[in-house]
Amino acid sequence: MKNRKVFRPAIHTTLKIAVIISALTFPAKVISQSLLWKISGNDLSSPSYLYGTIHIKDQRIFDWKDSVYSRINLCKAFAGEIDLSLKNIIKASEYMVLPEGQTLHDRFTQGEYKLIQDAVKSCSGYELSLFDKLKPASLIALCFLGNNTVGLEATVDELLYQKAVTCGKKIIGIETVEEQAALLDKIPDRYVLEYFKNLDEQEDEFERLISCYRRADLDSLWILMQDEESGILLNDELIRVRNYRMTERVIPMIRQQSTFIAIGSGHLPGSEGVIALLRKEGYELEPVRIIW
Repeated sequence: MKNRKVFRPAIHTTLKIAVIISALTFPAKVISQSLLWKISGNDLSSPSYLYGTIHIKDQRIFDWKDSVYSRINLCKAFAGEIDLSLKNIIKASEYMVLPEGQTLHDRFTQGEYKLIQDAVKSCSGYELSLFDKLKPASLIALCFLGNNTVGLEATVDELLYQKAVTCGKKIIGIETVEEQAALLDKIPDRYVLEYFKNLDEQEDEFERLISCYRRADLDSLWILMQDEESGILLNDELIRVRNYRMTERVIPMIRQQSTFIAIGSGHLPGSEGVIALLRKEGYELEPVRIIW
């Protein structure tokens, strides 16, 4: 596999901690491709649904929202990676700031800072000095979201959360803000620097990401989001460990009530993905056709 040093973050500036989904190995095939899956069997009183999101704002990735919203209406509860309440938004933003007395100048050399400064200005229009107190990994969101010209008013995760709130669904966070914030500190500064060094390549990578997601091609999406160098260090914490944790936590939810589960699409495929892990626990997962 080609060694790519280009990162594909799946993040939102205040809510999604800046994680880079990466891996070294190819996953097992998902068999049937879909972003939306029905969970049944194993003596469940009613079916639940699993949906793979992508944490960006782009109208092209949510043209089928009516099909997804209809499944939210069928469920009693909504479970996202975290509870996107205002309280948690504020808490998450606090975790994205560097320790007291530290700035980006302390994390990068003068030349590295200049490189990041020019890249952030180019892709977002913002001056890096406005964000000198942000943790380095958080900076990626500025460029990842800043170049979007066909944007939604919010990320897919936020739109689903808002729909669930409007419908009066019980809201559940699968992970805590603290757990996701801890991931931010596991991303080395050199990975962030590599992202900005390869900024010219990001637009093409972004378009390929959108294309895979629109086709609901989870296997290709997973492969595209891999990076050989970062995989060996980060995949265990960012993907595999979280897959097991999220699976363990959603099982009591779906046994208690029908639940619409919305997590990053990178967590769905693979032999240790959430789809496979739920099947190993005796649940039936069937792809649901999304109508455009």
